[in-house]
Amino acid sequence: MRRKLQTGRATLSLLYQIDRGAFLIGASTGVLQSLAYPLLLLIVWKGFSLVMAGTGQGHDLVHQGILLLAGLFGLLALQNVLRIANETATSLLQAVSAQQVNARIMGKMSEVPYRLFEDNDFQSRYGLLISQASYRPAMLVQTFITSISALCASLAIALTLLALAPLMVLFLVVLIPLTIVETRYHRRILGLQTDSASGLFRMMYLSQKSIDATWQRDIRVHNSTILYDEYRILAHTYLSNLKRLLRRYQVIRAGVGLAVAAIMTLAMGAVFWQINQSPTGPAEAAILLPALYMGLGQGKAFSSSWGSLTECMGYLDQVFDFLNQSFEQTELAPLLPAAPAPSRSAVPVGA
Repeated sequence: MRRKLQTGRATLSLLYQIDRGAFLIGASTGVLQSLAYPLLLLIVWKGFSLVMAGTGQGHDLVHQGILLLAGLFGLLALQNVLRIANETATSLLQAVSAQQVNARIMGKMSEVPYRLFEDNDFQSRYGLLISQASYRPAMLVQTFITSISALCASLAIALTLLALAPLMVLFLVVLIPLTIVETRYHRRILGLQTDSASGLFRMMYLSQKSIDATWQRDIRVHNSTILYDEYRILAHTYLSNLKRLLRRYQVIRAGVGLAVAAIMTLAMGAVFWQINQSPTGPAEAAILLPALYMGLGQGKAFSSSWGSLTECMGYLDQVFDFLNQSFEQTELAPLLPAAPAPSRSAVPVGA
């Protein structure tokens, strides 16, 4: 846990240093967007309350209705502006972060002893790491902002429900199993990718050689299918392991989905019971039912993005390990033996 927190702090610090403005704009607009959901629910609830209590108060009803519609328009317009600003800042931060991380890795390569570049394990491990580092920082930016936005939206909706129907806050319970399953699933994916690094790097190498002119000339001359055959064997092994992992978590996800469905069914039943017990039931239903649906959607979004964030941080943990690693700079043997200095007796006479 401590290591994860250190990686998280290092990642946020890196993103902040890369582009401070884009990071702050992306994070802040993501949080502000999430606050629009409870405000939208409150406007809907107020509108239904006015309709139900507006008998004989036509002028006041129209006046307050216009104010509510104006507020709704302003909220939707502001949400659209925040979305555009968020997407712009996130895209900029994604592009800059990918380039910066790759540049740091390439700069670090000059410190690595040459003999390691001839080691297959080093090539497969760090070859895959470089390929992941080209887009993982960008994905981490997106998943980080999405996680914060979804979590803030879920908490804001929970506070809204707390004011109207405290028991409805129990819908947050569904976040626990969802988040646990998604986090473990993405950790297993990370483990599979790491364990399969040599095979994946070999597949990448074979793909590159398939468009190499020299290789294509040789395999056509000899009528060979070596590239295709080896790639197919490696892909079959990797896909078999991946399918096994996916089947296992498909069953687990199905079980969690049934539990979530049961919790939401009980919550819906509680809403209908409260509607039957309260004289303002229809107005409360107008906010409770959408709030439960929106809360579940934001909870699923948080669980999914948090799982992806965990996977990205696992890769970036390896990136930071590599960048912080101290390689011994030892004097390497020359690639070719040095030619002996000629003796004076060996010099031809008259030279």
